[in-house]
Amino acid sequence: MSEAEPAGIRKVVAELDANVRALRGLPGLVPSLQRLGDLAPAVERIAEFGKMLDDIRRVVPALEAIARFAPALEQLAELRTTLDDLVRVIEPLNALSALTPTLESLAATVGDLKGTIGVLSETLAPLQGTTQRLGRVVDRLGGRRNTKGDE
Repeated sequence: MSEAEPAGIRKVVAELDANVRALRGLPGLVPSLQRLGDLAPAVERIAEFGKMLDDIRRVVPALEAIARFAPALEQLAELRTTLDDLVRVIEPLNALSALTPTLESLAATVGDLKGTIGVLSETLAPLQGTTQRLGRVVDRLGGRRNTKGDE
């Protein structure tokens, strides 16, 4: 045998020894492999996160568009309050529109009454002076009767 042969044999023996040591360590790997098997559902969920991230990535442009409309949406929300107030005001106004003919008739009647009151005032003005004078005469006559009745 040559010297190269023992070196080659030593190399093979060393490799065999390393392989034997590795094989002896395999039973220690079994629990680790079992734990990896237990982690499989978690790994699957993590893989599903990738799908969810893709979905989110597709939705982001729409969300950005909505964000651009946010000021307009806020204004519309404020208008809703105003519109609700207008609805509350409009309902009574509808009832007033039904009263319009009555109010017009009432306005005409009030106008006629003003005219009648004016005529009545003109008629009663001269009578007021006469009534005052007549009242004084009655007071004097009444005063005489009382003094005669007291005697």
